[in-house]
Parts: sequence; C-alpha cells; structure tokens
Amino acid sequence: MLLLTLLIALPALAFCQVDIQHLADLQFNRFDVDQDGNIEPLEVATYFRRFDTNQDQQISRIEYNKEVDTHHANDPPTHTVLLRLFDALDYNNDSHLSQSDFDALFIAADANKNHLVNQAEFRTVFYDLTGILPVGK
Repeated sequence: MLLLTLLIALPALAFCQVDIQHLADLQFNRFDVDQDGNIEPLEVATYFRRFDTNQDQQISRIEYNKEVDTHHANDPPTHTVLLRLFDALDYNNDSHLSQSDFDALFIAADANKNHLVNQAEFRTVFYDLTGILPVGK
C-alpha cells in the first residue's frame, strides 16, 4: 500500500520543484517578442511559426518536444510540466497544435478583452493550464 501511495505522489512532488511563476514569466517573455509587456496576436503567430519547423501549419508533438528539449532537457521538473502542457493546449485533441489552438489560448488569456495579454493574464491562464499554483507568492 505504501508503494502505491508513493507511486501516485511522486509525480505531484516533481511539480512542487518547479517555480511555476518563473516558468510562466519565461514563457511570457518568449511570446512577447517586442518586450513591451503585452502579447499581441501577431506575436502569438510568430511564436507558433518558431515551433512549426516543417512549416505545415501545425505543431506536432515531435516538433514541440524538440523545442522543449532544447531549452529544458537539464531541468526534468520543468521539462515534464512543459511536455504535459502540450495536451492542455491541444484544445481539439488531435495531437497537433494548430494556429486555432494558439488563438483559443490567446482568447482565454485576454481576460479584459483588449486584444492584448499582459503578464498577469498570461500567468493566470498558465497556472490554469498546468494545474499548478505558485507557492508563497
């Protein structure tokens, strides 16, 4: 019974090692190409094209994993969170991320509907998608 409890609890403990606010901010900064403190729809499209390495208008799990591996292979907890994020972003569950999936993310994040996503809005949707809240912040 103890072994079963440990097997269930260990993945959750791995997430506790991630500074989720820092990770959200890193991802926000990757989207915010012009670094003006807001993500605009054009920046979302730019971010999408960076992942879509074969330019087929969709991001496969392989393309996504390769990008995550490039930046986070030496940080297993962060790596795991970002790989699981793929499933949360795949709104239509087709195992590919399309521009419409990214558009849905933008719409969900734009809480005040001003066609911009600020850092606070991005953090909120990032926490919702990962299921992890910042600790002590």
